[in-house]
Amino acid sequence: MTRVRQKRDLSDLIEDFINSLDVNPSSIRTYREGLKNFLNWRNGRPPDALVTQTEIKLYKEWLRQNRAANTVATYLVALRRFFHYCVAEGLYPENPVENVKGVRRPRGHLRQDISREGLRALFNSVDRSTLMGKRDFAIMNLMARNGLRVIEIVRANVGDIEHRRGRQILRIWGKGRDERDEFVVLAEPTVQALEEWLAARGPAQPSDPLFIGVRARNKGGRLTTRQVNRIINRYLIKAGLKTEKISPHSLRHSFVTLAIQSGASIIEAQIAARHKSIETTRVYFHEHDRLESPTEDKIQI
Repeated sequence: MTRVRQKRDLSDLIEDFINSLDVNPSSIRTYREGLKNFLNWRNGRPPDALVTQTEIKLYKEWLRQNRAANTVATYLVALRRFFHYCVAEGLYPENPVENVKGVRRPRGHLRQDISREGLRALFNSVDRSTLMGKRDFAIMNLMARNGLRVIEIVRANVGDIEHRRGRQILRIWGKGRDERDEFVVLAEPTVQALEEWLAARGPAQPSDPLFIGVRARNKGGRLTTRQVNRIINRYLIKAGLKTEKISPHSLRHSFVTLAIQSGASIIEAQIAARHKSIETTRVYFHEHDRLESPTEDKIQI
């Protein structure tokens, strides 16, 4: 059987590759996760045996049956780049992923947005007379009125709220970032919700988490992404909105959709949503235009 030169295990080569990367920590975690998944799938084969194109195709098919399309595409990119590095460094004879086609990512959204009426019902489902309710209402406003992701909610600190030119902003430590290099301009209802939460919560240092647990188990501790998702899902169920396609991330979808419906340009929507690629924002415009002026309505039979 053909072996990798010097009989080096794939796990060793992966560490070499990871250490060579000059990207942000989030991207490194993504590469490591994807490559580790391949190693786990390959478990049982000799670790220094040459990886073939046939093997990659089998792995791709396994991924398609067990992972979402976006995950499949990401994992294949990680493998392709890893083997490209190995070939360039003389550590591997050829790139077995080179001629393996990727998978088509979904053109639309896997999650559905929530209508204005639905958002009102969601907000009204919160008992704002309690400390927990004030916290949860502030979280919802940040997601629906300012488009924050769950991870951005979790990472936010009290000191990230700042005043600039007469407006309050929240500095964001966003998706794929390793510092707070973005910000959102807080909508007035969001400002009010945050002020009510912080006043009820009591004294806090700038470095303290913006959102903390209020129950005994996690009292005073930073909320986790799982906890925030659980909080929002509870209210979605209470408001009668929870479906297979309605999730906490739907609040962010709603923010972008409502911005477009209110007349925001594609550039304005991209900046507000902090999309890295304008193609991501364009999906929202495509869906909006298709629903507002469907060609199907023009067909006369």
